[in-house]
Amino acid sequence: MTRLLLVAGSGGAGRTTVAAATGLAASRRGQRTLVLSVDASRDLSGVLGQVPPTLPEGRGLPVRIEDHLHLQELDIASELKRRWSEGRGEVAALLGGGLEGVTAEEVALTPGLEVLLALLLLGEYSRARTYDLIVIDAGDALRFVGGADAVGWYARRSRAPKQSARRVRPSRANPEVLHGVSDKLMDVGALLRAPTVTSVRWVTTHDHRTEQSLRRARATFGLQGVALDGVILNRLALVGEDAALARHPSVENLQHLVGSIPVTGVALQGRDIVGEEALEAFATLLYRGEDPARLGSTHPSLGVGKQAVDVYTLEVQLPFVRKEEVSLSRREAELVIQAGAFRRNVLLPRMVAPLATTGASLEGDRLVVEFKKERV
Repeated sequence: MTRLLLVAGSGGAGRTTVAAATGLAASRRGQRTLVLSVDASRDLSGVLGQVPPTLPEGRGLPVRIEDHLHLQELDIASELKRRWSEGRGEVAALLGGGLEGVTAEEVALTPGLEVLLALLLLGEYSRARTYDLIVIDAGDALRFVGGADAVGWYARRSRAPKQSARRVRPSRANPEVLHGVSDKLMDVGALLRAPTVTSVRWVTTHDHRTEQSLRRARATFGLQGVALDGVILNRLALVGEDAALARHPSVENLQHLVGSIPVTGVALQGRDIVGEEALEAFATLLYRGEDPARLGSTHPSLGVGKQAVDVYTLEVQLPFVRKEEVSLSRREAELVIQAGAFRRNVLLPRMVAPLATTGASLEGDRLVVEFKKERV
């Protein structure tokens, strides 16, 4: 199965450099690796010392760097043309249908379209097993997971034989096309939440907002059921020798904050990291000979367990969230969890959906929701 690694974090922290170095290091270990970026700035090509394709037919396609390494910078206009089918294709169906005669260029600026296209690509590559590892220069990793969730919600509501009072506007799209592409995206969403398949590596630098942003990231990743497998604290000012980085005060503070999740400190480099040689040296600092595709944290962030006959619990990891910030509501087979400013619609498994929600408690950093069969 294809391993997915989302490299996320604050802007300007070196996220693209970490993604490129990770992909290069994995490919040198014989893993068929793709580094995928959805950033229109084309920074990934620059970091790898490549010139982006200028001809229209080459834009947005994977570019071979060496035997086991490809890079791909998503080009929305080019990718949309490949999927548009004169307004009757998968993307048109997801946008609501009825777009025959509308050109791909006219919808290329639709907000969030780059995430939708990237999700479709990830699904294709995963099904075909084209690569062993896909490293995504993700920026806001939650947009990927949330995008798959939103499509899944829309698909479930559009299929429901009985609509609630809050009806979804009927789509003019071909139902078979809509449901087919929705199923694909729901499958991608499941992969993104599978802790043995997908994880997030958080890249940050040290400033007064570092701890706050990491707390927020851990809480939102936990709510979304995404595994955080490592934190990279980049561009540290050295206090002593390189060997002392693990004892750097900033590294120790973050390690205390995230517990068992490994924190790696990387010193500020004296030159720009561009090209394979510089990236390989940087990867050595990041991983010190270990497999860059390793899973540093594999525990599930969200799971359902059976406690007794017709009694189940749903457990969600919510570190750094206070009890008063959490609220729950039910919509038929969906449980809606609100934690601060973030929200998650959880589709309950078939054996849990008929049961009533009978209680919830916040136990440390775990939200535990109980479901029982109502007794007549």
